[in-house]
Amino acid sequence: MKKISTIFAFVVAMMAFSTQIHAQGMDPQAMVQRQVDRMTTELSLSKDQVAKVEPLVAARMKKMMELREQGMEREEMMAEMKKANDAQAEQFKAILTPEQLEKYKTMQSQTRQGGPPRE
Repeated sequence: MKKISTIFAFVVAMMAFSTQIHAQGMDPQAMVQRQVDRMTTELSLSKDQVAKVEPLVAARMKKMMELREQGMEREEMMAEMKKANDAQAEQFKAILTPEQLEKYKTMQSQTRQGGPPRE
């Protein structure tokens, strides 16, 4: 009976944690939309650019979520995420103007340094 109670408590805790993640805006699609909206505003993206950027951001987010689910060590996960970020930045070079690309790099460095809060 004690084992069942422990398992039940664990399941309830995991459900509460899952609900809390979604309540904090950790929904992957919402995170993609938030990033695309921020890029659209700060980089003055055209509708054509948004259409090209959004699938790239979504693919990167999917990759990041997969990495988190794999349960790998933090350093290894960070290295893989860096690869995904670098690949995305490389793809942006074909979509963004040089001025937009510079603004994007500034946005990224500010985000990494805990810069302006994300909306």
